[in-house]
Amino acid sequence: MNVDKGFIYQTAKISPQTRVELAEDSWIGDFVFVHLSRLKLGRGSQVNPFASLTGGGEVLVGDYSVIGYGVRVISGTDTPEAEYMADRAPESGRRVVRGTVKIGNNCFIGANAVVCVSPERQNIEIGDNAVIGALSYVGKNVPKDAVGWGAPFALLKKRGE
Repeated sequence: MNVDKGFIYQTAKISPQTRVELAEDSWIGDFVFVHLSRLKLGRGSQVNPFASLTGGGEVLVGDYSVIGYGVRVISGTDTPEAEYMADRAPESGRRVVRGTVKIGNNCFIGANAVVCVSPERQNIEIGDNAVIGALSYVGKNVPKDAVGWGAPFALLKKRGE
């Protein structure tokens, strides 16, 4: 874990296989759960309390971005094409998709939003300056400067409009 420049609160839980890279002034808050292959937080970025970053893939966050309270970022998921979808089932009977979620610079993801990869969209990118409202579900790319919310996420306007 490369945490020389950032801070991880004592009550956060990071799985042993997660490679964590924290830039200056970035932090992971209380009661955050992380189970990824890699988590990279840019300068000044934060993961607020009770967020969960899971799925075994990668989550890459740019500078000065906020992952809000209780947000779920899911970088991997079982697929319905498999015989089983339970973690305890034999690996040979499961088809797990893992991907990368990239969150740009100066983004804000509101409380309890969900960002989730799927077999159709294994990699999701949230563009710079995007704002995702609370309780939204994001299963596709979000353009830069987007402002929106909903389940599924709907673009309502661009920042500056």
